[in-house]
Amino acid sequence: MTPTNDIINNDNAMNSKTIFDYAYCSSRRIPVILHRREIGKVFAEVNDDLVVIAGENKKEHEYLIPKSKVSYFDEKQLHVSISYNSLKDFEI
Repeated sequence: MTPTNDIINNDNAMNSKTIFDYAYCSSRRIPVILHRREIGKVFAEVNDDLVVIAGENKKEHEYLIPKSKVSYFDEKQLHVSISYNSLKDFEI
């Protein structure tokens, strides 16, 4: 397995396992979802973290979220498992 691929358990796909390609998410600007709300889009992968930027035309917030916080990927959205209160801890 390459460093950009991990296996993520996708509960929405009847508990099937999906190979997750972080490079795909950054190239497609996949939305990152926290508790049913979009917090930004994946813009890059840096070591064991994902760079997530909020704001379409103007950068409003930028986060460095560890890949270990990814709970699942449903092919259109990347879901993370952190609290809203701890989100500010990942802001850069």
